[in-house]
Amino acid sequence: MILSQITLDPPVLTLALSIVGGLLLIAMVRILFLLCTHKRLHEATQKMEKQVLAQHNQILFVKQDSNAWRVEIQRMFDAFRAEYAKRLEESEQRHEQIQQLAAKPLAAPKPPPTPPAAFIIAAVKEDAVAPLPALTIS
Repeated sequence: MILSQITLDPPVLTLALSIVGGLLLIAMVRILFLLCTHKRLHEATQKMEKQVLAQHNQILFVKQDSNAWRVEIQRMFDAFRAEYAKRLEESEQRHEQIQQLAAKPLAAPKPPPTPPAAFIIAAVKEDAVAPLPALTIS
């Protein structure tokens, strides 16, 4: 179809203008919907970024807390190990001392010292003690 064949009378031009105006209006409404959707998506993106930042901060806090806990447990373990190494060393020393004492020959016991002559008292003669009657068990 050639443009010269279409008559450019007012009803045809009005129809063409209505179609173009309708398409323009549809395009404008579509642009407004896209702008609203873009605004919502932008707000959702900002919320998600804030959540990601909060989660990242929580992860860092948990990591620092776990590192602090690990350091504390390591310190307690080192103290425990040092204490029991010291106890083991003391126990081994006691064992060696006992082994050394056991290896030494025992000396003959010394007789008890005799009291000086001034403290020696003459034996006192005692009367005989009467026997007690036997108890009967029934």
